[in-house]
Amino acid sequence: MSAPLRVTLLESGDASLAHGTSQDALAVAAVGEMATAIERALRARGHTVLRATATTDPRATLESLLATEPDVVFHLVESIAGDARAESRVAALLDWADLPYTGPGPTTLAIALDKPLTRSVLRAKGVPIPRGFVMRAANDAVPPLGVGKRWIVKPAHEDASHGIDVGSVVADEAALRERVAWLVATYAQPALVEEFVDGREFNVGILGSGAAARVLPLAEIDYSGFPKGRPRLITYAAKWVEDSDEYQGSMPVPVKDLHPALDKALRETALAAYAELGLAGYGRVDLRVCQERGPLVLDVNPNPDLSPGAGFAKAAARAEIPYEELVERIVRDARERRRPAAAALAR
Repeated sequence: MSAPLRVTLLESGDASLAHGTSQDALAVAAVGEMATAIERALRARGHTVLRATATTDPRATLESLLATEPDVVFHLVESIAGDARAESRVAALLDWADLPYTGPGPTTLAIALDKPLTRSVLRAKGVPIPRGFVMRAANDAVPPLGVGKRWIVKPAHEDASHGIDVGSVVADEAALRERVAWLVATYAQPALVEEFVDGREFNVGILGSGAAARVLPLAEIDYSGFPKGRPRLITYAAKWVEDSDEYQGSMPVPVKDLHPALDKALRETALAAYAELGLAGYGRVDLRVCQERGPLVLDVNPNPDLSPGAGFAKAAARAEIPYEELVERIVRDARERRRPAAAALAR
């Protein structure tokens, strides 16, 4: 058995939001609950677990972190003072301090938060994505939308489904411009407009790094109980408001009896997105199946929810990886990825 480690959970320590609505705080608060579950799992495996807080002062953040003398840092910072860009900045700080940490590096985190940039990288690498464009203002030029097509309007620089509800799906230019105006005013960022692909939706969890990355058992979103007449999509309420009809009607379920060709296409597309964006340790790729083009990548999440009841942990359990082991694997991966780099610098 490997020797126990000193693991420091690095958190943001605040639940503030730079932009958005009051309901957006639900996702921020959930990070604290996840951190508690991770701490329990690591202690159960015999590790020493400490905590540190990332603040708007990089010097104080680093001093607080170094005082814990960590072997590995569990990077749980998703924003500081409501600014989600802090996630990648903290990773850069950890790199500078030569501290092993979970998840990918700062470049990957920055790209993943910038959805238009993510799309550009994936498209350049041949990974299939929905058609789309960016609008910085409601009066921007709009390309031909196509007769009978629907489009979804998303914040360009958010995760966790912030800014997405059933009103995000539009069918004409007037509705599109109205939604863009609301989003830009509410979230102070451009809008990403993508074709709405109303096909089967899959979550693909991936564990590990590089050639060792493996796909966990697939999950499909079961929309059979979704409110009738509403576009089927994972809204913010569907992800975070547990007593909502959208949450209850969009449960991820284990995939059964999937056609081998589709199964292969989903796995290969997800792994390609994971690799091309430089994800490491763990991540999730969300896809929808287009009738004409096959699986398309909707989102790439470099740090999905690791709570015991969340989809990633459930997928790991279906792969016979208990929660405590899952958390330890992520920590060991971070430790091992740092060692070769440190050894190369020493030569």
